[in-house]
Amino acid sequence: MFHGNTQEKWRREVAMSYHKKYHNTQDYTLYQVKVDPDTKRVHVSCLGMYCVDSGLKEWYESVDDLPKWVRDKLAVLMMLEPTLDYKSEVGYRANDYEFYIHVREKC
Repeated sequence: MFHGNTQEKWRREVAMSYHKKYHNTQDYTLYQVKVDPDTKRVHVSCLGMYCVDSGLKEWYESVDDLPKWVRDKLAVLMMLEPTLDYKSEVGYRANDYEFYIHVREKC
């Protein structure tokens, strides 16, 4: 589920193209959050300029282990219908197990 396949690469390209088109990428970071439906482990990928300074780990044992600010944004996105459309300042839900969290960086 978490290995690079064609659909995964396409989703990342869509996320980054949206991110670049509608936001100044120097001010924003996008986090891809994927929940494994079988193990419930969570994989977090940072996409953007501020990834070096990101305090997030790559893997968490469950959603409950994520930092509170990520859990809060994820809770909002989980209420949305899965789609690749951007829904709010929070981010968007790509499917049942994949979410993109939009974070404005303080410059």
